[in-house]
Amino acid sequence: MSVIGLVSLMVVTFCFAMFQGGFVSWFIFYSFLPFSTYAAILLFYPLHAFTVERKSNKRECYPGDSVEIVLTFTRKNLMPLLFMLVEEELPQRMEDSGFQRKIMIFPGFKRTFSMSYTLENLPRGEHSFQSIRFRIGDFFGLFEKEAIYSSPLKITVFPPYHELAYSDLDRVFNQGAVGSTKKTQREHSVVSGVRKYQPGDQLSWINWKATARTSEIMTKEFEVQKNRDLFIVLDNKPSDLLEESIVMTASIAHAMLKKGMEIGYASMGSRVIIPTGAGNNHRRKIFYRLAKEEPSEVNALDEKIWKGILPANAAVIFIVSDLTLEKVDMLSASLANNGLMLCVKKPEDLTDEEKMSRSTAVSRGIKVSFFEHGQLKCDLSEVMAE
Repeated sequence: MSVIGLVSLMVVTFCFAMFQGGFVSWFIFYSFLPFSTYAAILLFYPLHAFTVERKSNKRECYPGDSVEIVLTFTRKNLMPLLFMLVEEELPQRMEDSGFQRKIMIFPGFKRTFSMSYTLENLPRGEHSFQSIRFRIGDFFGLFEKEAIYSSPLKITVFPPYHELAYSDLDRVFNQGAVGSTKKTQREHSVVSGVRKYQPGDQLSWINWKATARTSEIMTKEFEVQKNRDLFIVLDNKPSDLLEESIVMTASIAHAMLKKGMEIGYASMGSRVIIPTGAGNNHRRKIFYRLAKEEPSEVNALDEKIWKGILPANAAVIFIVSDLTLEKVDMLSASLANNGLMLCVKKPEDLTDEEKMSRSTAVSRGIKVSFFEHGQLKCDLSEVMAE
């Protein structure tokens, strides 16, 4: 109710007591007086004196994880507050998903008080929390006061991924020009020569004939495995199957990095390229980019950029939600690279144009594979087969 309404009620009860007289009328006036006085004080209550802090138990998570948000309010005075209605201004994507966050708390005389709630089933993406809106009021709802505070917080939800079969990956390591960083990635069946024993060499590597001939311990020298630089390129044009494509991209990246390969990442809608790398930090970079991917109509990877970002020895996995001649031409532009197109669609669901695009891709030496919508099961030994 407005200030005029509050004052009007006080005047009405006072006039009633003056003209009516008696115990009942004055009892009504004096009974209403504390509540009206409290409402009047709320009118001048310094909401700007509040400090609000938002914290969460995790800043990065995966779909299915629970995130607890804690809001802590601090004030300097001890004036009792009957209630406080707190409302989170959620990111638009979360509001579209049906998230609602309104909580009633009762601070009383507390100077510091807090509230918490749990977010579950967060969608993939980078969610930015900005403002907190809260309202205070009197006993009868005669007067309310509202304030908005800014307390930024970002929560990144990485895309889900699946553990994919990678039984035949070893054949890939011998086809590149980059030395493997893992001792386990040596091809022990191909001996290139002998050398003097070095600390750390296995006893099974000792060449006894050369040792007897030279009177020094000699070990076999093996050909060092080679990695092929691998680029994963995501087609992030608007599609009902975009999320499936992102999940498949994350699954392939996870499987290959887990195996020790060096991979890079790019998307059609962005000129930002993640160069090839390996390890957990590199995996985090790729997953962070995948978390932020949004549908884009722009083709930022034109032919010149496409050729420029790919090393001469790189293989390309192009993950698409549909097959077009434009995408086939783009992938075949990297002439020195082996190309693979993964399509998020059943082969029997292809349109005539997509069937023609598939035939064109195969005629140009581009392998085309499919994985079904909703069933992300893919044997990567088939993916990487020549």
